[in-house]
Amino acid sequence: MGYYSGLIKRKFKDVVGTRYETVQQEYHEFLPTEEELLPREIKKILFPLDISVQGVTDELCDLLGTFEADVSLMYITDAKIYAIIQDALSPQAGEDFRIKKEEYGTSLMDRIETCLEPRGARVHRRMFLGDKIEDVVRATNDYDMIVIPKTYGSHDPASGEVSAISMVLAQSVRLPTVVY
Repeated sequence: MGYYSGLIKRKFKDVVGTRYETVQQEYHEFLPTEEELLPREIKKILFPLDISVQGVTDELCDLLGTFEADVSLMYITDAKIYAIIQDALSPQAGEDFRIKKEEYGTSLMDRIETCLEPRGARVHRRMFLGDKIEDVVRATNDYDMIVIPKTYGSHDPASGEVSAISMVLAQSVRLPTVVY
């Protein structure tokens, strides 16, 4: 018997009797296991970025620096928009779009790296055309934590609201998640 199960049984032994065991058996797939309740060691952090992300705060850099982890900055340019621009305008217009987004991505990653490296984080970079949700969800298998900018994937980052894409990612990823 794990520590938490024993604690709950002692706390509620006179209140619910055997009902706790019944609930535990019937809903075992929804209740966290002892291992899931233990804090996990954070060694690799995924940090997805796109055109809607403006930068990071010093507080976030301080937080990420406390883990002394590898932080992977992953800048994704939306492949669907790239394809639409190529089809609607011209292949050259699509390439111009991609180049402009990658220039912004390089500048953004430079600013974030400048903030993180003095605090002990080891920064790795990736930049590619892709799907902003599927590629991030697929990549999370290799990481211990994900940091999602609240404006990630937003069409109006100036609004300050959490974007729909950030909410979908935060709910679909089974990792410790920081939304800033």
